[in-house]
Amino acid sequence: MIKKYKYYLITLFTAAMIYSCAGVNISQRIEPGPNDWIMAGGGITQQNVAYDIVNPPLYLKWTYDCDAGMGYVPMSAADAVVFVNTLQGEMHSIDVVTGGKIGHISFLGKDASTTPVIDGNNVIIAYAGDNNYSLASYDLIQSDITWRVNLGYIQASPLLYENFIYAGTLNGKFYKVDKKNGTTVWEANVYSPVHSTPSISNNRAVFGTDDGYIHCINLIDGTNLWKYKTESSVVSAPMIKDEYVYVGSYDSNYYCIKLDSGNTKWKVNMRTKIASGSSLFNNNAVVFGGIDGNLYSLDAASGKVNWVFPTKGVITSTPLTSGNNIYFTSFDWNAYCVNGNDGKMLWKYEIEGKGKTSPLIWKNFLFIAADKSIYCFSNNPNDEKK
Repeated sequence: MIKKYKYYLITLFTAAMIYSCAGVNISQRIEPGPNDWIMAGGGITQQNVAYDIVNPPLYLKWTYDCDAGMGYVPMSAADAVVFVNTLQGEMHSIDVVTGGKIGHISFLGKDASTTPVIDGNNVIIAYAGDNNYSLASYDLIQSDITWRVNLGYIQASPLLYENFIYAGTLNGKFYKVDKKNGTTVWEANVYSPVHSTPSISNNRAVFGTDDGYIHCINLIDGTNLWKYKTESSVVSAPMIKDEYVYVGSYDSNYYCIKLDSGNTKWKVNMRTKIASGSSLFNNNAVVFGGIDGNLYSLDAASGKVNWVFPTKGVITSTPLTSGNNIYFTSFDWNAYCVNGNDGKMLWKYEIEGKGKTSPLIWKNFLFIAADKSIYCFSNNPNDEKK
């Protein structure tokens, strides 16, 4: 049963800083649980597997207008609150139960295309377009900024791991930052813009850069343990499973690379650029989308194609696994659910705009973003919007 958030107070405050903004003030403390989606990919290994199983058919419960477009992975959720970043430099907080607005902040530069990181009563947000700041921690109880720092423009989602934030920037650097005060612990120079959200395992962070490299950075001291050259930009988020890194590139190849050495286990030419991140299915398959509009499932051990599901539009959204279901969106203005075993379609819903963002599941609710709107679906027919 959903723990309703008792109720919220929506307040406005004027920051005694450079910017003023509407504030998010929540009367009850947020208590993230083990099944909450508190960062990009659902966790540090970017496996994109939902903690709860939502089966179709699904019913539209509510929609929410963000007044601006959204990036590829704009949402997180905890304790019955959904947090959404927008390309207008705002973060909205939404009541899961009602779809009502709790509040928003609007100091996030000109582009907040990343996933908010939920850290208890603080939300850590990365953004671009502000020459003074690019990473901030915001206190939801105090309705105020805890700290903010300038690392350079950020368009790849940050991750939280053991009290530190890890983030890549468009100025070709990768940072380790103390979550308490925003102090930089170390910075690693990778010499090319980072649009790829990192994946973390065994004290290593793996991510791609625009010059076609996949980097593996030591989390202890920021040294580069290895780098792997592809033939074009790597913007998709790598996924780590059982000591292997799975990632697609704009060079049309999908790679399986050994985490310890950076050596190739296998690679497959998909004949399409890959911007989508990956989702782990049934512990033995990787699922991702192509610019050609196809959703692909590959055997994780061999790279053999299990199935292909075609749409009529580009796929940039990272698919989401929920039990035997795979949820994703396409530029063809549709949200889909397919069976992860055979790729057969189970459900489809026409959305009002190109579906470029990754779905999110919290409890028995599915959240999908398209254009300026957030859609909330439930598998309970009694929840259907009248």
